[in-house]
Amino acid sequence: MKGTHLTKILLSILISLVLFAVPSNIFMNHVTIEVKAEPEVDWLELARTAWNYFQPGVGLSSRGLNYASISWHYLTDWDLGCYVSALVDADILGLVPREGPMGMDDRIRRVLNFLATRPLHPSGVPYAIYNADTGEPGTSDPSNPSDAGRLLIALYRLKMHRPDFGNYIDFVVERNGFKNFAVSVPNNGFYSYFYAHGYYLWGVQTKQVSDALGLLRTIRNRGMVDAYGVKLPFVEITMEPILHSIFELASPEEYFYWANMTLQAQINRYKATGKPTAFTEGGLTVPPYYIYEWIVDIYSGGTFTVWNPGIRGVSITPVVYTKAAIGMHAIWDNNYTLMLVNYVMKTKTPNGFYEGVDENGNMIYLMTDKTNSIIINAARYALAKARPLTISAPGPIYIYPGESTRLNIYINHSLSLPVRINFGSPLQGLNVSAKPTIGTTPLNVTLGLQVANTTRPGTYTLTIKAESVLVSPVNINLTVIVKELGYTLKIKALDACGEPAPNVTIILGDLKGVTSKEGTVTFSHVNGTYMLSAMLGDITVSDSQLVTVTSDTQISLKLKIYKVLINAKTVKGTPAENIIIKAYAGNQYLSTARTNSSGVTILKNIPPGNITLNAYTSDGKIELGTWNITVRGDVDVIDPEIVVPEIRKIEA
Repeated sequence: MKGTHLTKILLSILISLVLFAVPSNIFMNHVTIEVKAEPEVDWLELARTAWNYFQPGVGLSSRGLNYASISWHYLTDWDLGCYVSALVDADILGLVPREGPMGMDDRIRRVLNFLATRPLHPSGVPYAIYNADTGEPGTSDPSNPSDAGRLLIALYRLKMHRPDFGNYIDFVVERNGFKNFAVSVPNNGFYSYFYAHGYYLWGVQTKQVSDALGLLRTIRNRGMVDAYGVKLPFVEITMEPILHSIFELASPEEYFYWANMTLQAQINRYKATGKPTAFTEGGLTVPPYYIYEWIVDIYSGGTFTVWNPGIRGVSITPVVYTKAAIGMHAIWDNNYTLMLVNYVMKTKTPNGFYEGVDENGNMIYLMTDKTNSIIINAARYALAKARPLTISAPGPIYIYPGESTRLNIYINHSLSLPVRINFGSPLQGLNVSAKPTIGTTPLNVTLGLQVANTTRPGTYTLTIKAESVLVSPVNINLTVIVKELGYTLKIKALDACGEPAPNVTIILGDLKGVTSKEGTVTFSHVNGTYMLSAMLGDITVSDSQLVTVTSDTQISLKLKIYKVLINAKTVKGTPAENIIIKAYAGNQYLSTARTNSSGVTILKNIPPGNITLNAYTSDGKIELGTWNITVRGDVDVIDPEIVVPEIRKIEA
């Protein structure tokens, strides 16, 4: 708030009269600043807290005008500009409803009505101070170029954000005579560079405005000063106008270069002194009540000085102002700025943020519009520059008419953001549902897809959109291929004896199915000619053959699967009853059987080839022996004789 000295002194005196009692309670190179801070700051929560300041009964009058501080119910045009800019970003962040009392529209009208009717100075410009409760002037002095320029920037942002109020905004800009200040804009650094844009945005092109806007062209010719090893230009430098310019203007790359250098100087001071550094302007609860913390002080020629408009240099402990700490973190998001945020986080209250914490850890128990408005600007900026939403979804979905399916989609973001799921234009014959449709990232969504019986086969594209009020929406196209309905093919697999063959894998082209205990498997939606074969585990048990399906069809498939008759005898030639026989083809298990009182059993599910038989005692604990047989497949039943030792001797 770079206003006139008289305005600052008057504001400081008024603050001092109404103060109320409160309870006590890695570094990077000069330009490339890329260190990532963890954990992430909850920017929405910070913005919500700051927005609480601008509620009726807290920092907002019943007229809808903001208080410069809770304890000083007046405002300058700089203050009003801060509120209008915060109002734009609060709308973007979804902090304020559009309709209703003190909704977005109501707040805009109240501000514009004030600007359209407020008394003006005899010179045709606004007064420097107005009473926020009555709307009447709070001083006989006129406003100044900085406050007017700052408000012009905010009104331009509002016009761009809400063009439906454009004509009314044009009227109040013309009515208040802001442009008369354009011939008095100085050219002394980042403050004048910022508020000169207010005149430029409204089409005012005086020499003074042009000179101030030309800062970046001439800055290297202004001379340099050393600020803890960083060469900075000899112009007014503090964080307040730098934050405003980055948050509210389209700042060029050259601007960010000097902003980065300014950050580095503060980091270097912290490294050298151990004192957290975030120099800007702000209020105090003790004399002189308002200070500027100059990173470069053109009035004394020094660096990192504390200054008051009325008494110039002051000996006072610098303050880490909350707005600077949070604003710097929104821009740079590194370990140093995260440290600053943590340092000032104790200023957070249900009604907004206190002004800051000095370098000795003492809280500044003053709550202002400028602090809370910048925090809202910072939150919007941080969220806007965050990475976009991402949607993960499966590849093409193949489905038939009359069927339904479910699939999962995953929506994520680097921050925890509220999101809403929408779909593109409805697709005839495809019914799509999602649960949930609203949530917070990361969000898993179950997508239901149902295809009507009458849906024509073909390729359909389903557009899934994830939206958030905070970042740009993202779309993903999901391909849904509705296949020809086709026919049903039922296959009954039979072994060599003509009995059902269970647990056999039937291969039909690219399709696979396993036979049931009845030896059947059904393939749906088939149409055309396919290669048919069968596998028992890893063993082929049928010859490949072509099968053509042009209607619902049933076929039998005879397999090379046999029964082996086992006749087990003891060494005395007596039946080896109640022993267990297991069959293997290599390492693949085939079947198990137990001999009867005659020593006979039948092993089923045996393919042709070399088969290993293992015999065990009735309890399966003792292996009696291993034998190899060859199943040739030229007969249905094979009955090798296996002689085993007397079980009684083995058990003995």
